[in-house]
Formats: sequence, C-alpha cells, structure tokens
Amino acid sequence: MDKKGIQEIKKCFKKEDCRIDRIRSCFVSEEGEVLSQFSDSFFSLEDEEMHKYCALFKQSLSGKFGRELYTLEFPLSEEETGGKQDSLYRLNESELKEEGLCENFFQKIRESYPVPGKKLLILAHGVYDVPQKGTDGITMEDASDTVYSFTLFLLCPVSLLKEGLCFDKETDSFIARSEDFVVQKPEISFLYPAFHERSSDIHALLYRAKKREEGLDTLTEELFGIPLPYGEKEQKGQFSALVQEVLKENCNFENVRTLQEELQELKEQGKEEEKEQTLSKSQLKQLLENAGATEEGLANFSALYDESLGEHDSSFYTENLVNSSLQLKSENLQLKIKNEVSAILESKIIEGKEYLLIPVSDNLEVNGIPIRRRLELE
Repeated sequence: MDKKGIQEIKKCFKKEDCRIDRIRSCFVSEEGEVLSQFSDSFFSLEDEEMHKYCALFKQSLSGKFGRELYTLEFPLSEEETGGKQDSLYRLNESELKEEGLCENFFQKIRESYPVPGKKLLILAHGVYDVPQKGTDGITMEDASDTVYSFTLFLLCPVSLLKEGLCFDKETDSFIARSEDFVVQKPEISFLYPAFHERSSDIHALLYRAKKREEGLDTLTEELFGIPLPYGEKEQKGQFSALVQEVLKENCNFENVRTLQEELQELKEQGKEEEKEQTLSKSQLKQLLENAGATEEGLANFSALYDESLGEHDSSFYTENLVNSSLQLKSENLQLKIKNEVSAILESKIIEGKEYLLIPVSDNLEVNGIPIRRRLELE
C-alpha cells in the first residue's frame, strides 16, 4: 500500500459516512480470559459510540512506513488451504458473520500476544464502493466498478481510571465517579486485504505496530507466517555498516554528505507522490557509486546488501535513513545543520589535520549572547 491508499481508506471512517457494517469485540483479562464479548451491526450502535470507534479505526492506520506501518506479503505456502492467508481470506469473506472463525481468530491473538494487561480485541468489517477517477484525476463519486470488502483488526489496551470527582454535564456539577475501564489507542492493528492500486490485494495486508519491542516482532510470523521488516533503529544500523564497508577509505565527509543529499531528494519525491519510498538494491548501488564508491568497493555490494537485510525485507525505507538535519557527532562535538544549508560546511586539511569550516553569520549567538565577528573589530 501507499500513503494515498491509506488516506482513501481513512475516509471510510468518517463519522457521518462510516463504511463499517459489522463489528465483533472481545474484552480480555490480564490472564487472557474472556471477560465479555460483543457482536452486532455497526449501525445499531449509539452515535457517540460510533464516533469513538471511528476515531480508533483512523488511529489504527496512522504512522510512517518503516516505523509503524508495514506492507506484508504472504508467502505462497500460507495461501494454501489451512494456511494463515487462507484463514484471513475466509474470515473476510464471511463478513464476520461466522462466529467460529471469529472465535478462532480471537483465541489465536490471546495465545500469541505476550504483553500483560487487560485489552480489547476488535474485528470490524466494511465495504467500500471505490469511485472511479477520470483521466484528469478527478474522483467521480457516483461511478464505481470496484467493491473493496475489508477486515480491520485492532488490539487496544484497557486501563483503569481511579475513582474521583468528575464534571457531569446533565447536572452541571461535579459528582463522584466509580472506577471505569477506558480503551486506549491501538497497540497493533492490521487491514486485510491490502488496498493496492485502488483495489483488493488478497496476497498482502497492511500491518501497524505502535512500537517495536522484543517479543512483539515475532507476532507477525505467528499470525501471518511473515517476518516483520527491521525497524527504524535496526535499518539505520545496517545501512551505516553497509555504507562503511562499501565506501571504505572513501567514507569521508564530502561523500557521506553527497549520499545524504541524494537520499533527502528521494524522500521529498516520495512525499510529493505520497508513496511508500523504499530503496531497491540497484538504486542504493547507484547512490553509493555517486558518493565515491570504487569498483573494488562495489564488488561485494550484492552479498553485503543481502546480508544486511537478511530475510526481513527486500529494501530499505528511505524515511528511516534520512534526518531533517545533517548531524555530526564526536567525543567533544555535537553539531546539527539543516539539510538545505549543509553546503556551508567545508572539509579542509590544514597542517595534516582535517577541519570542518563553518562561516560565521551576522546573528551568531553563544548561549543566547549575540557575539560580534572579529572582522568588525579589526
């Protein structure tokens, strides 16, 4: 999926025009026992409840690719009868009307999710008549030839609000409140099937993890048979090691800055196109060549690339590799410069030592104190 697809599906959760038609929920205790279950037509809910659910649905698709959001593709073995994709496909086709399929899914989650605490498991089914787009890109709301039937899952922690005084609108006063359980934002969620090129892709799903923790990263393998790609921190570490190994003696300031500038351009391009921006093996090889990699350094590039990503992914996420500023750090130095003005930095060898030269501007401050340039005093 891409950002455009996500934004389009989020519109299905508008309070005044929500496309969810059925919902099932399971309230689970700290020990994994079922405390309560709920199943009904979504439209039978009270307006206030519907609005709260719609807010949760939108949050379940929020985040950045490579950080919280991941498009996961099923291996062929899981698409066979009895496979994990096959189970999800049958669940979605049932429109959540078959209780046994929903019960089995909730049980799998309860057995696989390792984080303690009360939680609310939510399955929601929806139908979206995808409007056509003209050659000019304008959406034709009254014309549709594609129906997207989808299932959305959310796992939301449930916390306990302690008793106390709270304001009551009806009585216009503060009243005593007993302890209440409150549903928090979803920790994990997924959308199946993926919404790819404005249609259903039953071979993939969109997965969201609010945070990456040891024990949670194996959840996608248990539920879908798919390893989760490396997270942002891991990708940065793997990328750094790969660049050092390929550039070797050419891993200097100028070449690394060149690499970062080109990555920044790709990131901005991805923002304009609203696409999930990734670096393929061939793209990264070209970037390293532009940044000064020699034929000798690139000789083992393919093997090093495969070793860096392993079985977790086929590419790096550009957003994971680029910061909003050029950051320099050593034992006695920390320096941040906006990417768009990083060219003011100059690397120069003076008497056998390398220096980074920075022009002093007219509005330079030291700990908040404006200073005068020496040229003005001489």
